Amino acid sequence: MSLVNDALRRAQDAQRKSQPPVPNPQFRPAEPVAPEKRGRGMLVPAVIAIVAIAGLILIFHGRQKTEARQTTVDPKPAAPVVAVAETKPPIQQVATPAPAPTAPMVAEKPAPAPAPVLKLQAIFFAPGHSSAIISGKTVRAGESFKGFRVASITQTSATLVSATQTNVMTLKTE
Repeated sequence: MSLVNDALRRAQDAQRKSQPPVPNPQFRPAEPVAPEKRGRGMLVPAVIAIVAIAGLILIFHGRQKTEARQTTVDPKPAAPVVAVAETKPPIQQVATPAPAPTAPMVAEKPAPAPAPVLKLQAIFFAPGHSSAIISGKTVRAGESFKGFRVASITQTSATLVSATQTNVMTLKTE
C-alpha cells in the first residue's frame, strides 16, 4: 500500500506544481450613478388636479349665480304710458263751507310683524354635535333660522333667541 500512497502523493505534487496559483478576484470600481431625470411623471397628475379644481370652482360659482338670480324678484313691467290731451271744464264759482276743525294727526306705530310659527319636530342629541328639526329644517346650535339664532339644543328642548324674545321649544312626548 505504501507504493500506492507514494504514487498518489507524487501525482498531487505534480498537479500543484503545474497549476498556477489562483489570483484574488479583482473588483472593478463602482460607477457613479447618474441622478434620475424627473420627467413628466408628476406633471400629468398635477395638471389633472389643477383642471379638476378649476372645474369645481366654476361649477360652484355658477350655482351661486343661479341661486342669486332665483332669489331676486323681477320688477313688474310698467304699463305703457298713453298721452291723453286734457280738456279743462269751464270754471264755476261754488260756495264751499269752511272745513271743520280736526284733531291733530298722531302717527300710529306699525303693528309688529307676527312671529313665524315654529314647531320642534325632532332632536338628535350628541354632546357638542346636536341638531334639531324645526318646521322641517335641520338646524345646529349657533345657526340662524327665520330671524332667530339657535342658542342651544338639549335632549328635550331647543332655545331660539331673537333681538326681542327668547323661545324655548320643548319636544312633545306622545
